Amino acid sequence: MTATPVSGVPPHSPQGPDPLAPGMLVATRYRLLGRFAGPHWVQWWHAHDTELCRDVALSLIDSAQVRATDTRPDPVARFCRNTTGTSFSHEGRIAQVYDIAAVGDRIAVVAEWTPGWRVADVARTVPRPLDAARTVRHLAAATADAHHFGARLSLDHPNRVRISREGLAVLAFPATLADGTAADDVAGLGALLYALLLGTWPLSSSGETRAAGLPPAGRRGDGSVVPPHRVRPAIPRRLSDVAMNALARRPGMVTAQAVVDALDRILADARARTASAFASTTKRARPAVNRPPRPNAPLPALSGALALIVALGAAGWAAGATFTASDAPPAAVADSMLSQIAPVPDPFQTPLTPSSAAVYSPLRFPDNGATASLAVDANPATSWATDRYPQQLSATKRGVGLIVSFPEPVDLRTVWIDSPTPGTTVEIRTAPVAWANIERTQVIGAATLGDGVTEIVARTPTPTRRVLIWISGLSGGESGFQSRLSEIGFLGSGA
Repeated sequence: MTATPVSGVPPHSPQGPDPLAPGMLVATRYRLLGRFAGPHWVQWWHAHDTELCRDVALSLIDSAQVRATDTRPDPVARFCRNTTGTSFSHEGRIAQVYDIAAVGDRIAVVAEWTPGWRVADVARTVPRPLDAARTVRHLAAATADAHHFGARLSLDHPNRVRISREGLAVLAFPATLADGTAADDVAGLGALLYALLLGTWPLSSSGETRAAGLPPAGRRGDGSVVPPHRVRPAIPRRLSDVAMNALARRPGMVTAQAVVDALDRILADARARTASAFASTTKRARPAVNRPPRPNAPLPALSGALALIVALGAAGWAAGATFTASDAPPAAVADSMLSQIAPVPDPFQTPLTPSSAAVYSPLRFPDNGATASLAVDANPATSWATDRYPQQLSATKRGVGLIVSFPEPVDLRTVWIDSPTPGTTVEIRTAPVAWANIERTQVIGAATLGDGVTEIVARTPTPTRRVLIWISGLSGGESGFQSRLSEIGFLGSGA
């Protein structure tokens, strides 16, 4: 493969200046669109595959750097194996590697493109601390998954990571050199969290990250990085400690899974505090009214319904948060609306609060991906919808849905869906990992949605951390085929 300039400039050579520029073709098919700052030995490009008509993430790595970091026989072959080895992870936070090939004295790594923003772009919005934690948490889970199978990610630079339109960190430019370690990846997760909290980069590569929009982090007299909560007192000390402990590889934070567990505890505690505040506000907002008990409805079920309302309020806060502040519906209003649609649960079932929701699409073009959280935001006035299709789902796109994750394994028993598009056919599936191939998911329930709330009971209580709401058939109308989900609720118990 060779680099073919559009203007006739010769391919890159070690002796001459680098001719690569936006508009040029690499390997006769990848048109360069825009370059991202990085270390001297690699170029990261947003490119367009002119043969398959899709955007790609293109990494051009100096082969001399590959050999310098690996003095064993066949270093290039080992680099290719290490880099493609990251693609096995189905957590969805590691870009899929499409191809690796030689381009002159460089090695080209072609991966799927992640629409979204640079880390620096998001950091400049000064995200709320818990939003930063959610952004990093899923990449940390994918990293833990990769480490479990022996892969390394090389989380060494902020521009290697992009923030997706769903607000989640993604390893967008995979390229694993031989000197990368699991401990380096853990430090990279800490650096990413630190950068989102303060807008500065704490690793030793700080001098190279100014061009990436992140100046070096502030340091004390002894050379140590200043903890985030010392710079911004609004940052919770526990979250600051996660970043610092990961950076320093301190005991208790030496694995990616430890980072995941620490962030999950912080987010779960925040949801619990919010639910408590929600319940307190609702109690003050609603005057006491003496109503006769509903026939055949035991008191535990009534209290369970109230718990459902409270928990779904917390879910809305957790899953609906974005990088910019937004006004949530008043607690009393949300409580009133949900009390009209939420089915009364079995007294042995409790509401299950999800930690996130994202659009699951087998073709990797998510339908309205930015609004996935609206299906679990405790507000039936908002909703997530599929794209509008001119015809029913076909063999090329068999379905689309939402992957809903929980902070810990749950014993799922019932799912209820409020939808204004009757005729939608839905399957409830459990997934072993967040972005498992549809064949690896397990169907535990199915239904055709009516107009309003449809309750789907699991065939057997199923322990899981991830639930796929899979739409296999769209609701039809005069203007095409489209389905809309206003609210999804989950009942069961901790597994």
